[in-house]
This record gives sequence, C-alpha cells and structure tokens, in this order.
Amino acid sequence: MQASLAERRVLVPTQIAPARPALGEQLYDLGGHSMGTSWRVKFYGPQGLDCAPLQRGLEARLAEVVAQMSPWEAESDLSRLVRAPPASWLKLSSGCGRVLSDALAVARASGGAFDPTAAALVRAWGFGAGLRHDEPGFLAPAAGMSRPARLSWQDLSLREKTAAADWEVWQPGGLELDLCGIAKGFAVDRLADFLHDCGLDHHLVEVGGELRGAGVKPNGQPWWVQLERVPGAAALNDTALALHGLAVATSGDYRRSYVDAGGRRRSHTLDPRSGAPVAHGLASVSVVHQSCCLADAWATALTVLGPQDGPALAAELGLAALFVVREPGWREILSPALRALAAE
Repeated sequence: MQASLAERRVLVPTQIAPARPALGEQLYDLGGHSMGTSWRVKFYGPQGLDCAPLQRGLEARLAEVVAQMSPWEAESDLSRLVRAPPASWLKLSSGCGRVLSDALAVARASGGAFDPTAAALVRAWGFGAGLRHDEPGFLAPAAGMSRPARLSWQDLSLREKTAAADWEVWQPGGLELDLCGIAKGFAVDRLADFLHDCGLDHHLVEVGGELRGAGVKPNGQPWWVQLERVPGAAALNDTALALHGLAVATSGDYRRSYVDAGGRRRSHTLDPRSGAPVAHGLASVSVVHQSCCLADAWATALTVLGPQDGPALAAELGLAALFVVREPGWREILSPALRALAAE
C-alpha cells in the first residue's frame, strides 16, 4: 500500500507562484519512446487543443538530442569528434556545446568524479557503444585495471564563438566523449522549454525517470512526485517532492548492474578516477535543481564520490541532495540545502 502524504517526508520550494491554469483548461498527457527509454509530459491547456503538432515538436527535440549526442549515430557530434584529425577544432551543435560546458563545470567542481571523456572506460566495462556486458564474448576488465585511456576531462578544451553562437571542441588525438550521464537531463530541459515557448506553463516532464515541473494544477497544488526508492530499502520513508520550478534526477548503483564471471556485482556507475565501478555502499543519490541537466550530472558525480565525500561536497556547494547508504544498514543523509526544502 502506498504511504499517505502525511507519512512521507515532504519537500517544497521556498516560493510557489500563485498563477493557475486558465479557467476551463484541461489536462493533456503525451508520451512515447526515445533515447532508449520512455518519455512523458503532462500539461494543462485549452479544451479541444490539437496535440498532434505538440507531439511532433516534442519528438523532434528528443530526436535532435539523439542525433547530436548519441555515440551510436554516425553523424553525431560525438562520432564526428572520434573521426576528427588530431590537433584540430571541431564545430559542435549549440545543444552539445551547452551540455559539454555544464559537464566540464561539474567535472571541475567534483575533482573528476564526473568525466565526459570516459567513453573508453564505459565501453571497457560493457556499458557503452561497443560489446555489451550481456553479449557473448564480453569479459569484464581485471580488478585494479587502470583507466583504458590517458585522456581525461582536463584534456577537454571547449570554446564558444559568441559572435556566431557556435561551440568548438579541441581534438588533441584520441579524445572520446560519453554524455550518457547528462544528456537525458538536458532532454528534459529541452521539452520543458518547448512547452513554455508554446505558452503551456503548467506542466510536468519526465524522460527515463528524470523529471522537471512548472506551474500548478487548477486546485493550486504543485506537481507532486515521489523520489525513486532503492529496491530493498523498505525501512526508509518515502519522500514526496513538489516540482514547481524544479527538476530532480536520481543515480543508483542498482540500475543496469550485472554479475561478472567472478561473481562480483558491477554497477553501471563508474569512477573515472579509479577506472572501476563504484563499490562503496552508497546506493543512490537524488539531486533537486532548477536545471535537470545539472541535476543529472550531479547525481552521478555525488554517487561516485561516495557516502563521505559526496555529502561533504553537496554541503559545500549548496546542492540539494538525498543520499541513501546501503551499508552499514539502511540510512539517509540529507544535505543542508535539501533539509531547507523539508516541510517540517
């Protein structure tokens, strides 16, 4: 049985704008599949609204993110970078440039716990664009392996040509990018911005579990969502979040993990600094932020940092984050910024 709102921890923004949907507006619900997962938007709009153009517009923006940032697309920015000659600048799409700029900022602030240049590492562990861990012939790297590429985020040079609104990235030779830890959050932001541009200011957007909400319902209530629960953590209370001008993303060590030939469970969250999957007992991190793109990246970075360094950095930077620690026992750590959202 689902817990009542009174039995949950409740998180609300410090301010909720009073504007409500116009009288008579109705709820619409659109969705589909993209980026290897499902997506869904809910919004209030005029009665009898033709949703076909909106569906096409939403799908087009998702397709654009895939076309720019997927390592499986031959003409994506990531694939073109691999083919670029050493010591050359490569022009990027505006979307990929913005995502890389955010990714690089998180990499710097986290000391490399988030690293958009870890494509070779992701591929070596069977999660990237190569032989997957569940395919015949795959062998997990030996314990204690070093990172399979010497290049890191510190070798990533990005520049914005303001006059032309263009971005360029430097290919020193052998640089590869993996944006799976941030692109999904960016896609959420793109859909939300599209709805705003269409005058649909009261909406909830979800792509593969990452969410962003704006406005309220006709009764004045915000969009309530429940933070993702960790499997097996039944002793912990649910957390309800009012998504009003906020986004939330969750990273968990239980997602897409596998057991290798030696019987060891391997998390899909990799520590770019050590070159191995995380194994420190931090089960999940949920980050609440105005930007879903940054929430997505920070959820990954804080997960990599672990149950001591993660909360410490979140407190230092003012990040609203909920940490669920698997060992010893089940316990939660709330950053000061998240505690400030608690309606207690």
